Amino acid sequence: LAAMENPKAFVNWQAVQKILENETTAGIGATLLFNAEGALLTSAGDVNSEHIISALIANIWKSYKDSLSETKFMLLDCEEGKLGVCGIGRFRLCMYTNSFKFPFGLLKAKVKLQSNRIHPGTLVILRLCGLCV
Repeated sequence: LAAMENPKAFVNWQAVQKILENETTAGIGATLLFNAEGALLTSAGDVNSEHIISALIANIWKSYKDSLSETKFMLLDCEEGKLGVCGIGRFRLCMYTNSFKFPFGLLKAKVKLQSNRIHPGTLVILRLCGLCV
């Protein structure tokens, strides 16, 4: 009975990494997967300050969620590029580009495509491991 109360599972981080790398191509600087509190789980691409980015996006997401009830997607135009963020359950998927010429519509499409490629079973495994708060 004790084993049933505390299920254990392992994450194939190589598979998750491959999913993130699929769309981190020309124009996209990096892709980040983090939990609702901003703890970075994995990333792909050219990431120098991924921990800072994930923490900031998690705080912005929470602020909007608190005031607007349910946030599902955010597009941010920043000083050094553009960000697209999508909620996947208790996770956040963020893609960013350093190019101001990269269209917001294309960024949104890439984030949505990437979020659809993350299998729901993968999220369940992450949740069982306690990586999802």
